[in-house]
Amino acid sequence: MKLYIHSGNVVETYDSIQGETIDQLQKALGSEVLFNNRTILNTSMLVNSFFNDNDDVIVQKVKPIPVQQNAQVPPQVPAQKPIHYNNITKFAFYDADEMNVRVVVELKDIAKHPLEKFQARFFEKSFEIKIHDYQNKNWTFGVARTQCKLDAANSKFTLKGDKILITLRKVKKEDNWFSIHKQKTIGGDDSD
Repeated sequence: MKLYIHSGNVVETYDSIQGETIDQLQKALGSEVLFNNRTILNTSMLVNSFFNDNDDVIVQKVKPIPVQQNAQVPPQVPAQKPIHYNNITKFAFYDADEMNVRVVVELKDIAKHPLEKFQARFFEKSFEIKIHDYQNKNWTFGVARTQCKLDAANSKFTLKGDKILITLRKVKKEDNWFSIHKQKTIGGDDSD
Protein backbone atom coordinates (compact mmCIF):
# COMPACT_ATOMS: atom_id res chain seq x y z
CA MET A 1 0.00 0.00 0.00
CA LYS A 2 1.41 3.40 -0.94
CA LEU A 3 1.32 6.07 1.76
CA TYR A 4 1.98 9.77 1.27
CA ILE A 5 3.91 11.01 4.30
CA HIS A 6 3.52 14.73 5.10
CA SER A 7 6.10 16.39 7.34
CA GLY A 8 6.00 20.19 7.29
CA ASN A 9 6.21 21.20 3.62
CA VAL A 10 7.80 17.92 2.54
CA VAL A 11 5.84 15.00 1.05
CA GLU A 12 7.46 11.62 0.54
CA THR A 13 6.04 8.24 -0.48
CA TYR A 14 6.31 5.12 1.63
CA ASP A 15 5.37 1.59 0.57
CA SER A 16 3.80 -0.18 3.53
CA ILE A 17 4.59 -3.90 3.64
CA GLN A 18 1.91 -6.57 4.07
CA GLY A 19 1.27 -7.19 7.77
CA GLU A 20 2.86 -3.93 8.95
CA THR A 21 1.39 -2.54 12.18
CA ILE A 22 0.84 1.14 13.01
CA ASP A 23 3.58 0.81 15.64
CA GLN A 24 6.06 -0.60 13.10
CA LEU A 25 5.19 2.22 10.68
CA GLN A 26 5.72 4.87 13.36
CA LYS A 27 9.11 3.35 14.26
CA ALA A 28 10.15 3.24 10.59
CA LEU A 29 9.19 6.91 10.19
CA GLY A 30 10.55 7.96 13.60
CA SER A 31 7.33 9.82 14.40
CA GLU A 32 3.80 9.38 15.66
CA VAL A 33 1.38 9.70 12.74
CA LEU A 34 -2.16 10.75 11.87
CA PHE A 35 -4.10 8.90 9.15
CA ASN A 36 -6.32 11.31 7.22
CA ASN A 37 -6.24 13.64 10.28
CA ARG A 38 -7.22 10.82 12.70
CA THR A 39 -5.12 9.44 15.55
CA ILE A 40 -5.06 5.65 15.81
CA LEU A 41 -4.89 4.67 19.48
CA ASN A 42 -4.36 0.92 19.05
CA THR A 43 -0.95 0.89 17.36
CA SER A 44 -0.85 -2.93 17.23
CA MET A 45 -3.46 -2.83 14.45
CA LEU A 46 -2.42 -3.47 10.85
CA VAL A 47 -2.06 -0.44 8.57
CA ASN A 48 -4.30 -2.11 5.97
CA SER A 49 -7.08 -2.58 8.57
CA PHE A 50 -8.22 0.96 7.84
CA PHE A 51 -7.87 1.12 4.07
CA ASN A 52 -8.30 -1.12 1.05
CA ASP A 53 -5.37 -2.25 -1.09
CA ASN A 54 -4.46 0.34 -3.74
CA ASP A 55 -5.88 3.22 -1.65
CA ASP A 56 -3.61 6.25 -1.47
CA VAL A 57 -3.46 7.26 2.17
CA ILE A 58 -2.29 10.61 3.54
CA VAL A 59 -0.17 10.24 6.68
CA GLN A 60 1.07 13.18 8.76
CA LYS A 61 4.10 13.04 11.02
CA VAL A 62 2.97 14.79 14.20
CA LYS A 63 5.42 14.12 17.01
CA PRO A 64 8.93 12.68 16.79
CA ILE A 65 9.43 9.56 18.86
CA PRO A 66 12.16 10.37 21.40
CA VAL A 67 15.36 8.37 21.16
CA GLN A 68 16.47 6.94 24.50
CA GLN A 69 19.92 8.19 25.47
CA ASN A 70 20.76 5.71 28.24
CA ALA A 71 21.80 2.16 27.47
CA GLN A 72 19.25 0.66 29.83
CA VAL A 73 17.35 -2.10 28.05
CA PRO A 74 13.61 -2.07 28.71
CA PRO A 75 12.06 -5.33 29.91
CA GLN A 76 10.83 -7.54 27.10
CA VAL A 77 7.07 -7.56 26.73
CA PRO A 78 5.58 -10.27 24.55
CA ALA A 79 4.40 -8.75 21.29
CA GLN A 80 0.65 -8.65 20.86
CA LYS A 81 -0.69 -10.14 17.69
CA PRO A 82 -1.90 -7.35 15.39
CA ILE A 83 -5.66 -7.10 15.02
CA HIS A 84 -6.82 -7.40 11.42
CA TYR A 85 -10.20 -6.04 10.35
CA ASN A 86 -12.18 -6.91 7.24
CA ASN A 87 -14.00 -3.95 5.70
CA ILE A 88 -17.76 -4.12 5.31
CA THR A 89 -18.60 -2.46 2.00
CA LYS A 90 -22.27 -3.33 1.49
CA PHE A 91 -24.78 -0.99 3.12
CA ALA A 92 -27.86 1.14 2.48
CA PHE A 93 -28.70 4.60 3.82
CA TYR A 94 -31.61 7.02 3.74
CA ASP A 95 -33.00 10.12 5.45
CA ALA A 96 -35.03 8.61 8.30
CA ASP A 97 -36.58 12.00 9.12
CA GLU A 98 -35.56 15.65 9.04
CA MET A 99 -32.93 15.18 11.81
CA ASN A 100 -31.64 11.62 11.26
CA VAL A 101 -29.88 9.61 8.57
CA ARG A 102 -30.19 5.83 8.89
CA VAL A 103 -27.47 3.45 7.69
CA VAL A 104 -28.34 -0.24 7.42
CA VAL A 105 -25.69 -2.97 7.37
CA GLU A 106 -26.97 -6.53 6.93
CA LEU A 107 -25.11 -9.42 8.57
CA LYS A 108 -26.74 -12.77 9.30
CA ASP A 109 -27.91 -13.10 12.94
CA ILE A 110 -25.87 -10.05 14.01
CA ALA A 111 -28.35 -9.25 16.81
CA LYS A 112 -27.34 -12.54 18.49
CA HIS A 113 -23.69 -11.44 18.65
CA PRO A 114 -22.65 -10.24 22.16
CA LEU A 115 -22.96 -6.47 22.52
CA GLU A 116 -19.57 -6.26 24.28
CA LYS A 117 -17.97 -7.36 20.98
CA PHE A 118 -19.00 -4.06 19.34
CA GLN A 119 -17.18 -0.72 19.43
CA ALA A 120 -18.75 2.44 18.03
CA ARG A 121 -17.15 5.85 17.65
CA PHE A 122 -18.91 8.92 16.30
CA PHE A 123 -17.15 12.19 15.51
CA GLU A 124 -18.14 15.50 13.90
CA LYS A 125 -17.43 14.28 10.34
CA SER A 126 -16.86 10.53 10.63
CA PHE A 127 -17.93 7.35 12.37
CA GLU A 128 -16.74 3.79 12.81
CA ILE A 129 -18.31 0.54 14.03
CA LYS A 130 -16.04 -2.41 14.87
CA ILE A 131 -17.27 -5.94 15.41
CA HIS A 132 -14.97 -8.49 17.05
CA ASP A 133 -15.15 -12.27 16.59
CA TYR A 134 -18.21 -12.29 14.31
CA GLN A 135 -18.01 -15.54 12.31
CA ASN A 136 -14.41 -15.90 13.60
CA LYS A 137 -13.32 -12.60 12.03
CA ASN A 138 -13.10 -8.95 13.02
CA TRP A 139 -15.09 -6.47 10.93
CA THR A 140 -15.20 -2.71 10.54
CA PHE A 141 -17.62 -0.32 8.88
CA GLY A 142 -17.23 3.41 8.84
CA VAL A 143 -16.97 6.60 6.88
CA ALA A 144 -13.80 8.68 7.22
CA ARG A 145 -15.50 11.87 5.96
CA THR A 146 -19.28 12.12 5.96
CA GLN A 147 -21.34 14.29 3.61
CA CYS A 148 -22.40 16.63 6.44
CA LYS A 149 -21.59 17.18 10.10
CA LEU A 150 -22.91 14.76 12.74
CA ASP A 151 -24.22 15.36 16.22
CA ALA A 152 -21.84 12.70 17.57
CA ALA A 153 -23.31 12.67 21.08
CA ASN A 154 -26.76 11.74 19.74
CA SER A 155 -25.68 9.30 17.04
CA LYS A 156 -25.97 5.60 17.87
CA PHE A 157 -26.36 2.06 16.59
CA THR A 158 -28.82 -0.70 17.42
CA LEU A 159 -29.09 -4.36 16.46
CA LYS A 160 -32.21 -5.95 15.04
CA GLY A 161 -32.30 -9.44 13.52
CA ASP A 162 -29.87 -9.49 10.61
CA LYS A 163 -29.22 -5.73 10.69
CA ILE A 164 -27.02 -3.11 12.31
CA LEU A 165 -29.08 0.10 12.30
CA ILE A 166 -26.82 3.14 12.57
CA THR A 167 -28.58 6.44 13.32
CA LEU A 168 -26.56 9.52 12.39
CA ARG A 169 -28.02 12.62 14.01
CA LYS A 170 -27.82 15.69 11.75
CA VAL A 171 -26.47 18.97 13.08
CA LYS A 172 -28.79 20.97 10.80
CA LYS A 173 -32.12 19.68 9.53
CA GLU A 174 -31.58 21.40 6.16
CA ASP A 175 -28.45 19.30 5.47
CA ASN A 176 -28.88 17.23 2.31
CA TRP A 177 -27.36 13.77 2.61
CA PHE A 178 -27.43 12.72 -1.06
CA SER A 179 -24.36 10.58 -0.29
CA ILE A 180 -22.98 9.25 2.96
CA HIS A 181 -19.43 10.03 1.84
CA LYS A 182 -18.34 13.65 1.32
CA GLN A 183 -18.78 14.55 -2.36
CA LYS A 184 -17.57 17.63 -4.20
CA THR A 185 -20.43 19.65 -5.62
CA ILE A 186 -20.57 22.49 -8.10
CA GLY A 187 -20.45 25.68 -6.06
CA GLY A 188 -20.30 23.63 -2.86
CA ASP A 189 -17.97 24.27 0.04
CA ASP A 190 -15.36 21.53 0.43
CA SER A 191 -14.03 22.98 3.70
CA ASP A 192 -16.56 21.17 5.95
